[in-house]
Amino acid sequence: MMERERNQEGLMKQTDIYTEALICLRSILQTDHPEFKNWIDWLERDIEDWTQRREVAHHLRAYGGMGSFNDLPGMRGNHDYIFGFLKSVCYTFGHLYGKREGISSEALMEECLHDVEQAAYHPHKELNRAIARHLMQGDLQENLDRLKEDLP
Repeated sequence: MMERERNQEGLMKQTDIYTEALICLRSILQTDHPEFKNWIDWLERDIEDWTQRREVAHHLRAYGGMGSFNDLPGMRGNHDYIFGFLKSVCYTFGHLYGKREGISSEALMEECLHDVEQAAYHPHKELNRAIARHLMQGDLQENLDRLKEDLP
């Protein structure tokens, strides 16, 4: 999907999939744990690094080690599952970006999204498909609360 494609409602999609995923991570964190301002600011920088310079190094430094992004406490309700799903997608993309010749960033992100959607460690396949669909349509943030109701 190209950056300027139309979503299902016919509106122009304004962000790419990776940016949308980062924005949703930040949004969930702001809603569920506003006290973690350092991580909210970290994600803001990740968004800026990607949209302005197509850089992922800062985001990748958030993973691993004590006190890392992976050590954040659980989010509320289904936000926890969605947050984990988005972290997996963003990490996978960031790790592969620049290492695969001849593939656009958007095509790589779609591939990463598909791989995470199918992964056994994300067992809620219907919710995975819904997250992926909304992420690709560019309207995941608007649908986060509705998706919260879909997890058994």
